[in-house]
Amino acid sequence: MLYRWIKRAVLLSMIGSPLCAGSAHAGLGGDVAGALADGSELHGIVNSITLATYDIQEITADAGMRVREYVNRDGVVFAVSWTGPALPDLRRLLGAHYGEYAAALAALNHPGLHRTLQVALPGLIVESGGHLRAYAGRALLPALVPAGVLAADLL
Repeated sequence: MLYRWIKRAVLLSMIGSPLCAGSAHAGLGGDVAGALADGSELHGIVNSITLATYDIQEITADAGMRVREYVNRDGVVFAVSWTGPALPDLRRLLGAHYGEYAAALAALNHPGLHRTLQVALPGLIVESGGHLRAYAGRALLPALVPAGVLAADLL
């Protein structure tokens, strides 16, 4: 009984909830216009960084949340990363891919309480972990990552 309760608590905390601080709505696979609009939704400051093969829209919110949305040259968000005192709203960050993530998460069967989580599907990779006031994670669509860019570069 206790194991089921712990598993549900972990699943809810990793999925995100309405109580999470901040949200974003561009989502994976979304466009750059949505990524730019996220700054106002998070009540944060948007800093654009231009690199050779992609751009980063970095949003820093007063609450300590930092969200980075990686945009390829076609204007599509191919990855997102986050750090902060609470989990962001993953439903919004993952956009149309949230259903895949939630299904894969529900299928995981790990005994005990874990602080890190990795979901690796052919079209979606999500890594999330941390503890109260120190969460971090990233999600990416491997098919949209520009050539020569490593997942380790997307932090």
